[in-house]
Order: sequence, then structure tokens, then C-alpha cells
Amino acid sequence: MKVIITTPSFGKFHEHLIEEMEERGCRVHRLIPYSREDMEREIVDADAWIVGLESADAKLLDRAENLKIIAKHGVGVDNVDLEAARSKGIAVTNAPGTNNDAVADLAFGLMLSTARSIPTANALVKSGQWGRFDGVSVGGKTLGIIGLGAIGKGVAKRAGGFEMKVLGYDVSVPAPDEEELGIERVTLNELLASSDYISMHVPLNRYTEGMIGKEQFELMKPTSILVNTARGGVIDEKALYEALSSNQIRGCGLDVYEQEPPVYPELIGLDNLVTTPHIAAYTNEAVQLTTEMTVENVIRLLRNEPLENIVNGVEAKV
Repeated sequence: MKVIITTPSFGKFHEHLIEEMEERGCRVHRLIPYSREDMEREIVDADAWIVGLESADAKLLDRAENLKIIAKHGVGVDNVDLEAARSKGIAVTNAPGTNNDAVADLAFGLMLSTARSIPTANALVKSGQWGRFDGVSVGGKTLGIIGLGAIGKGVAKRAGGFEMKVLGYDVSVPAPDEEELGIERVTLNELLASSDYISMHVPLNRYTEGMIGKEQFELMKPTSILVNTARGGVIDEKALYEALSSNQIRGCGLDVYEQEPPVYPELIGLDNLVTTPHIAAYTNEAVQLTTEMTVENVIRLLRNEPLENIVNGVEAKV
């Protein structure tokens, strides 16, 4: 069974997992660095594709003659054309829950970094200069969490250590553990107007794309800080630029962007924006868990066993 791997994080710290796949009968092809041209050639006779952030679009999938599974090495599948995969009988799976702590950690890290200008202060000292940065406190403030899945709740749990008041917004029915975490459900507008910090934890789909735009920024406090470790498309970057450059909000921490790498230099260059290169899910521990869960589905396919965590309703077999 031919398995293509296009995400560099797969097996980065755990080469033995690739060896185990090969011992079980997989012919592993690692297309790293990723090349669309190479992928168009290799996907023709591939049985499985372990994908990261690379685009699995309809045009590419149309070239696949034997592909049975696209195993996302991560959680979000917005880079995979689920309908195109479904029409060709290709199962799409993901690895939920493996990076929850890692993403929640970085969300809080971006919050603190933006509030205290940590990256700028670090660069200043290393350049041989010395200066004062007047930041704002995190402890005791109000945190608004948009999206109350496992990661959003993980951020709420961390907020408890900072004695923050936690507001939450989600379209789902409230879960019992929200009360235990001290989350108060409010409307989106109420959350935006009342929060000192706002953290995004929603998937990217037709309902969430651009959900934070000009109108939403107008509701926020001028002292508020926005953090996004979810998907770049949930925030309108043009509106974000206007809000930051005019000091309509105090600051923002971004790990994700509308296009990656980002193509909005005016936004990236702002002093009140802290940026990281989509690294929220990448800790050694999280990558190992994600890799193990992804490998498990490939092995299940090899054994003709039922797949786990199917997201497009297709059950594949060899």
C-alpha cells in the first residue's frame, strides 16, 4: 500500500513510527518539501495520503485513481475538499483532541505576550538597548472565549489560574462542565463589548468565515486584545488592520492568517500585533499523539478494519 506523507511534522520526532508502517507493508513516500507538481504525479497510484496544511482540492483529487484515505495530521480539515473526496469514495479522517493543550497554551502565551510587549522587549534588550514598556494586566480581567470546544475550555481552565472572569459564546447547547470552569454564556455581541481579552476557537466554515470584521471591532473595548489560534479566515484581516492601526483595539496575537505565509505586510508590520507562524499545535507531545492517531487509521485501512474519526461520512476499504 502506497502512503504519501506531505506534512514535515509527521514523524519528525518519532521516526520509528514510519519504520513500523513500512514493516507492516506500507510503501512510504515523503514529499517534503512539498511540491504540487510532484504530488500531481505521485497521487495517481497512492492508497493513502497523510496531509498537513497542504491543499487537497478537487483538481488534485481528480487525479487520484486508488486513493482510499486522506488522514489529516491534525484537527482542522478546511484545506480538504470534503465533497470532492466523498464523491470519489475517499475517506477523510482527522486526529481530534491530540493538540488541545498545546493550542490552549499558545493562546495564553499570545495573550500575555501582547499584553506585556514581550517580543518587542526581548528584541530591544538583545540589541543592546534598555527601555520601559507599560503593559496591562491579565490577572483579574475578563476573558471572552469564542468557541467552547475542548481547546476553548482548555483556555478557560488556564484563565482560572489568573482569576479571570470568563465569558463564552458558542452555537452549541451549553455543557455541564462549563459551569465547573466558571464560563458564563453570553451573546457574541455581549462578549465583544465586555471582554478585555478575546480568544478565537472556532473552525473555519461558511458560518464562521469573517465572523470578526468591522462591525465586531466597533463593539470591542479600545483596551481589548484579540487572540486567534483557530483559523485565519475567521477574522477579516483588512478590518483587523484598520482596528489596530487606528488603536480601535489595543492589540492582537495571531498564529493563523487568511493566507499562509501571510501576504499582508502592512498588518504584519504593526507594533501592536504579535505573530507566530501557525505553531500552536506543534509541541513534541502533541505531535507524537497526532502522529500515533494518524498512523492508527492507516494501519486500520491496511487491515480492512473500520476507520476512526471519519469527517466526511465515507468508510474506506483496501
